[in-house]
Amino acid sequence: MNNASIATRATEAMGLFVEAVKQIPSDAWDQPSILEGWSIGDLVAHTTGTAAKIVTLVEGGEVWEGPSEPDDWKSEDPAGQLRELGVRLQHALASADLDATRPSPDGVVPLHQALAFPICGLAIHIWDVHRSQEQPFELPEALLGFCRRVSESVPEDKLRRPGGFGPAQPAPDDATPTARLMAYFGRSVG
Repeated sequence: MNNASIATRATEAMGLFVEAVKQIPSDAWDQPSILEGWSIGDLVAHTTGTAAKIVTLVEGGEVWEGPSEPDDWKSEDPAGQLRELGVRLQHALASADLDATRPSPDGVVPLHQALAFPICGLAIHIWDVHRSQEQPFELPEALLGFCRRVSESVPEDKLRRPGGFGPAQPAPDDATPTARLMAYFGRSVG
């Protein structure tokens, strides 16, 4: 995947997440999400942490290890916070050297490689937000293909480690391509 494509996927995922959050009704934030023990608000807060990690990686800031916790990212205006992150991402990508090195769980790697898993994680959680509200959602073809390539590049033991993804779930024969990928990432899609 070339650097322009990685930047496009990051921008695309951020935009889709902003749109998903804008559509959440005000009375739905405390409702359970499809992620056990988390409300829709908790899911959005966690996913905002993932989006912030992408921006911080591009900007060259200090990135925390591991997944973000919902309490780390509570906001009175989540859509506004996300719009600000989107603007920061656009500005940072305009001058970013995507071949510069950044820390990652696999050690120091080129930025384009360090961004791959967080972008895929953001896409998965966009689906989670929609699914938590019983809304259908299909990833755009390019982002879906990107996430497939990321999933194929991560060894199974790393993908399924604690804090990662659960076991792959069955997908019905008539499942959409996005639903099949989400089932691979441990989501119930039936």
